[in-house]
Amino acid sequence: MQQKSELPEGWEFVSFGDILEINPSKPPKNIVSPDTPVTFVPMPAVDAVSGEITDPEVRPFSEVRKGYTAFRNDDVILAKITPCMENGKAAVVRNLLNNLGFGSTEFIVFRSKGAILPDYLYHFIHQESYRKLAESNMTGSVGQKRVPKDFVQNSSIPLPPLPEQYRIVSAIEALFARLDATNEKLDRVPEILKRFRESVLAAAYNGILTEDWRKTNPISLDELLNQSLCMEKRSNYISESNELPMSWILTKVGKITSRVQYGTSVKADADETNGIPILRMGNIQDGKLDFTDLKYISYDNEDIPSFYVQQGDILFNRTNSPELVGKCAVVNIDINAIFASYLIRIRCLSDILLSDYLSWWIMSPYGRKWAQFARTDGVSQSNINASKLKSLLIPLPPFPEQHEIVRRVDALFAFADSIETKVKAAMEKTEKLRQSILTKAFSGELVETEAEIARKEGRDYETAEVLIERIKEERRKSGKKVQV
Repeated sequence: MQQKSELPEGWEFVSFGDILEINPSKPPKNIVSPDTPVTFVPMPAVDAVSGEITDPEVRPFSEVRKGYTAFRNDDVILAKITPCMENGKAAVVRNLLNNLGFGSTEFIVFRSKGAILPDYLYHFIHQESYRKLAESNMTGSVGQKRVPKDFVQNSSIPLPPLPEQYRIVSAIEALFARLDATNEKLDRVPEILKRFRESVLAAAYNGILTEDWRKTNPISLDELLNQSLCMEKRSNYISESNELPMSWILTKVGKITSRVQYGTSVKADADETNGIPILRMGNIQDGKLDFTDLKYISYDNEDIPSFYVQQGDILFNRTNSPELVGKCAVVNIDINAIFASYLIRIRCLSDILLSDYLSWWIMSPYGRKWAQFARTDGVSQSNINASKLKSLLIPLPPFPEQHEIVRRVDALFAFADSIETKVKAAMEKTEKLRQSILTKAFSGELVETEAEIARKEGRDYETAEVLIERIKEERRKSGKKVQV
């Protein structure tokens, strides 16, 4: 916390209680008729990032006056309960119907007495540093902790002269607008990369990705004849406008795999931590195996040996929600584990089919389209059985070209992953910049101070201390309370 001597000239440290009404009284019953429409703001309607109230409800005045928190235009509301407060749920209230608003009882309401701008206060309490301080002062049980009123009552805020508050708020919002514009562009990148990955896989399996490779690596007659042995038919199955390259064939998964097998039905033991890890649906994430949440079964089960996975096995998610059924991943490490019954293990004929090639095919737009038509939909889950999986048609290039396709897909996907990493870092940087801007704003470093401008213009100015005293006097004369 800054000391008074560290504040810019003309600023003053003040407590919230000196310049704000905290949780002001509700409007009188007769202020409007009972059926007058007013704005109702549930907690989910406050956007924690933008500070906007989105999708508020409209309710009659008589329905909400008694049991909810009341506020009016230009009040500032702050969620006091965990985790909403820590997430930053706060807003300046505007555009209320009939200037009457009501909302969750978990809101704290701040109403300026005139010395502080609502937007200046909002940006102050939206600082990460203030939210962490409020969190450390919460009271109550786990899951129901709240910021007590005496904490906000005694909170201190560095207060500049009123004209300087306007300039600070304007500068913050201008800088935030630039950060928001940057974030909007960054937010579009994941969808662009998703389409990029889909286009890479589409090109991989219609022959376009390795078209240049085939020109410099022609297949021999013996290799071509060998390929043809398992050919089902030539077809434009991949695309209406693109037939398969002449050296490719179209065949079924069941003809080029040595095993298509359901997993064990033995249930994982919640108390077992030293047994055999069992790979389940949840371990397949974004086309890869995630080993961070493993469950275990006891070594005592007799049928365990037949379910051990080998490096190179493909685990296929046969049962799940429609959008997840059909996802798969390759076991790419040597792990002592078995697999669960909701998965199907595919083991490729090692001299004909690469595991990564088949896995990428299943996850390609073509494979996803096949899964959409092959699955059987139940009430809450869909299913693709082993027979349908064996009948899946796959475009099969010669073995060396499979290696080249996998190599190129991996390289292009690694490139996309690197972009995602950079985008994530950039978005984290914009949030740090946002907090840095607020730190500068409330230390007097963001805009020229009113004292400096007044000296340049050869005039006097009203300091924060004088401003507060003036408003106190005005409220005293009008009969309003000067203290909360």
